[in-house]
Amino acid sequence: MDMILVTGAAGFLGGYVCRSLAARGHDVVATDRSFAVRLPCLTEQGDLTDLGFLASLFRTCSFDAIVHLASLRNAASQQRPDEALRVNIGGSLGLLQLARQSGVPKFIFGSSISAYGPKPYSRYGQVSESEPASPDNVYGVSKRYIEVVGKQYRKQSDFQFVALRIAMAVGAGVMSTASAWRGEIFEKLRAPQHTSIHLPYAGGDFLPLVHAVDVAEMIRRLVETERTAHTIYNTPCENWQCSMLAETIASLNPNVELVMEAAATRGDPEAINGQRFVEEFGYQPTLIGNRLRSQ
Repeated sequence: MDMILVTGAAGFLGGYVCRSLAARGHDVVATDRSFAVRLPCLTEQGDLTDLGFLASLFRTCSFDAIVHLASLRNAASQQRPDEALRVNIGGSLGLLQLARQSGVPKFIFGSSISAYGPKPYSRYGQVSESEPASPDNVYGVSKRYIEVVGKQYRKQSDFQFVALRIAMAVGAGVMSTASAWRGEIFEKLRAPQHTSIHLPYAGGDFLPLVHAVDVAEMIRRLVETERTAHTIYNTPCENWQCSMLAETIASLNPNVELVMEAAATRGDPEAINGQRFVEEFGYQPTLIGNRLRSQ
């Protein structure tokens, strides 16, 4: 089977992706700055911005594809823009260039819907890939920068660069304190006593939700497809109104309360259209409601 390099493998999505690829028989090399979790594959600890570390990986392994998920998260990127420049842009660009120079045929980039910038549902509806990207925060700009460079490389050669714009990923094991609710809606669902989950959105806001298991499956399909028809794909997802999410969770366990507090600003679309991916790959995510009920 193919040998796949996964960066950011110790992160929330990275673990799901490594397990999905390994389960399909791929040889996976997982890399991150540190590993607090066990993965069913070879792990290599190192810094993405260390070109010497990356070069050593490419000397010892011949990769058939790279899944690049490592980056500074959204909130951290806003707080430390210099670090976001070093990691999200500098580290990603170094990896992208090394992959191209080494003859790696495929590069799957874990992008974000933040690349679109703020798109209220009332004005834009469900945002598709035809909507121009206009990020207005550091994180979104860093993702868009790598998309532009990767698309340019794809035009210049047979280098298969593909960007997956990932919606709000949910599921057990979310590590970000800034968006802990994404994991808590699953992890706290069996609470025997009253517990609150704080949601930094108003009841009328929409959230484009996709489970991490489904993101991993989408990435696996991109890895295993010889050539994709497009460079950029939205993840298929469900656009949940916050009030409906609160009602669904309360119906499953009255002890769990979603406490909604409107955020001051929002840098991404409220609703996403993922039909491009569905039509090309024939994949529909499992309904979030079904996943919640199975907890």
